Amino acid sequence: MSTALPARSGRASASIPRAPQERAERIPLLYREPLELLVLALLVLLGLTLNHSSVIFGVNLSLADPVVAVLALGLALSGRLWIPVGPLVFFVLLSVQLLVVTVLLVPTWTSIPIPASDTILDFTKLAVSFLCLVIGVQVVRTGHARLVLRAFVIGSVMVSGIAVVAQVAPLPGTGSLFYGGFRYEGLTNDPNNFAVMTVAALAALWYDRGVRVHLSIIASAVLISGVLLSASKTGAITLALLVVWRAMGIRTPLGADSDSLSRRLLAAFTALGIAVLVLLVAPSTGAGGTLAEFTSHVPALDRLSTLLVSFDTAIAGNGSERSAAWFTAFALILASPLLGVGLGTYLPVAVELTGHEVLAHNTYLQIMAEWGVPFALVLLLWAARATLWRPQGTRHHALWATSSTTFLVLLVGSVGLSLNNSRLFWFILGITVATHMFSTKDQPTDTSGESPQPSGTSHEQDALDDPGLMPFPRLGGSR
Repeated sequence: MSTALPARSGRASASIPRAPQERAERIPLLYREPLELLVLALLVLLGLTLNHSSVIFGVNLSLADPVVAVLALGLALSGRLWIPVGPLVFFVLLSVQLLVVTVLLVPTWTSIPIPASDTILDFTKLAVSFLCLVIGVQVVRTGHARLVLRAFVIGSVMVSGIAVVAQVAPLPGTGSLFYGGFRYEGLTNDPNNFAVMTVAALAALWYDRGVRVHLSIIASAVLISGVLLSASKTGAITLALLVVWRAMGIRTPLGADSDSLSRRLLAAFTALGIAVLVLLVAPSTGAGGTLAEFTSHVPALDRLSTLLVSFDTAIAGNGSERSAAWFTAFALILASPLLGVGLGTYLPVAVELTGHEVLAHNTYLQIMAEWGVPFALVLLLWAARATLWRPQGTRHHALWATSSTTFLVLLVGSVGLSLNNSRLFWFILGITVATHMFSTKDQPTDTSGESPQPSGTSHEQDALDDPGLMPFPRLGGSR
């Protein structure tokens, strides 16, 4: 059965050659192999479970963990798992360094015994992080990236919807989803983590061209409500930056020439400047006091209103103190800047050096302290390049606009959160770097040397530009 797009004119037109994998994405579900259907079901489940993170028996686990493991195992047994060499070498070298530091060096730095279980646990987290990155690369390679991202957004809307409904009609059993009785934390163990993940889902929604406007508006309202009901100041600031960024029209899916690196950098600093200006100026205008009075009846919003009443108090008080955690992280970095402090040893070494048993609450400081500055900088520079530089050609530009903006949200949230073990963080990074790996610089040409002009609907053209759109129809039609 041919899957070529029909021509709309009598003039013969050359079609863009497609790889067998891309042609396979056009095959209806009814005719797919059982193994492929299972993989698709697991990918949808992965997108949904990326919204979960919880501490169980003292271990930070996610429902996405077994899904990632089964996916990786199934793809490996079927010969479909592709692991990029660069990341593999990086994680092998990093693992060797961390194990050497943990076993040989840390015992000489501290008198506190390091339980082997902590080292095994942290190494497992590192391995799961790498697998999430590999799966992120894999879904781009097979054209299923949009499927997982949309499942993630749908799951996030459902979780935030519980918070919205609970404000009107309290639901039985939802009390455990609120930290302190009023801060919604969803299916995570931290309202701040939930808020940043929800803003990331909002970014993925806003850059998805396949959602009707009215559906996007409804979903956006639910997601924004979830962020506000978390009473997370980190989430509120991240949301404000995303709104400004999107309002400026940066990272259009089709990638116009004006969407240059200089413009993106200017937009980033402008968005940051506007947010900082509002937070610093609003308290002196009296508007913050009016807002505080208006939100005083809703504890979650009342906590957020302090950002516009007294920014210093909002950042430094009411459970938002970060100075002790960051001071501790800096102390660990200075103690071992090149090699880090190893696996499962952060808290014991922190107690030995500073007397504070607290994590960094900052992804950048956390990985610098644990991995050492060299490995941390390699990762951060690699991630920055994939996020700020547009891929060559246009094949994956729409997907890159979505994933890189989503990852930017996580990078902003990383200032106040340690997301180095977040499954979502590594999965979105995998998608973002994969858009560069599988992009081509030049478009195919026909025998006349001219770029071919494929025919078909606008959605079909979108699919040619971004294979990640192929496996699934638009949600509710086109905008």
